[in-house]
Amino acid sequence: MAFSQEDIRRNREYFAEKLRAERQLTDVQAWVKNERGAPEIALLDTRSRDAFAKGHIPGAVSAPVGELSQLASRLPRDKELVTYCWSKT
Repeated sequence: MAFSQEDIRRNREYFAEKLRAERQLTDVQAWVKNERGAPEIALLDTRSRDAFAKGHIPGAVSAPVGELSQLASRLPRDKELVTYCWSKT
């Protein structure tokens, strides 16, 4: 199956936007190591509350993925939200 030039253009745009929206692990590691409490980032641990209680990144807030819709109104609007969990999702 060959891709048209339009398909290629759309794919480029899609992945460029996806990369702009994602933080790399090294960005988060630097934040944790050097800038704990950086005012522009809110770190959300989307694992279960039990997993959070057993250990989490310092400065993170427990926000289990199943509760995100209920927590949405309480999330900071003036910060970049960085989520993490067990998997790559």
